[in-house]
Amino acid sequence: QTRTFVAPAQTRTEDIMTEDYKPKSVLITGAAGFIASNVAIRLVKNHPNVMFVILDKLDYCANLKNLDPVKECKNFEFVKGDILSTDLLNLLVKQYQIDTIYHFAAQTHVDNSFGNSLTFTRNNVLGTHTLLECWRANQDLVKRFIHVSTDEVYGENKEPEENSSEKTNKAMGGVEFDESKSMLLPTNPYAASKAAAELLVQSYKHSFKIPAIITRGNN
Repeated sequence: QTRTFVAPAQTRTEDIMTEDYKPKSVLITGAAGFIASNVAIRLVKNHPNVMFVILDKLDYCANLKNLDPVKECKNFEFVKGDILSTDLLNLLVKQYQIDTIYHFAAQTHVDNSFGNSLTFTRNNVLGTHTLLECWRANQDLVKRFIHVSTDEVYGENKEPEENSSEKTNKAMGGVEFDESKSMLLPTNPYAASKAAAELLVQSYKHSFKIPAIITRGNN
């Protein structure tokens, strides 16, 4: 979840989000990866009347075979390509009349980010920014943007102080997590790139009144 921003203009993000909305054509980036492929398969199978366009450049963390269960479905289309290609993004949005974007595409794995951190910045930050610009240029078509982030943006857990309520909760099975009191404190290049991407999404939501949802998965 993200904080709710009140836009100064007459049209607010909250107003757009409450408008009647029924997706008909969905773009899923990075859907040949492990998590995104499972989401894509479920969506394609459960919503046969919705078109799903899968965009993936098939990097080290992706495998096209992950999508084998739906590759023959009529509402499924795979496109090999990079989210850094503005021309490709705009072509797909217009050609398929995309109204919803699920943004999973990212360089992953913390250990990899220590060795080639600039690649993470390029793909996770600039890639997200490129996709947001495509969205902004096609606001008449795209009505929802779901940005898939990670709980890594919170950083490492701190040990609760002695005799604190958190210490008591931990002894009973775990510390209760309060997102409203949690700052973004990434501790590695991967997490930092995902946090930066989140901030870009939030800024576009505020500045351009674009309806966005941010998720932070945990495993």
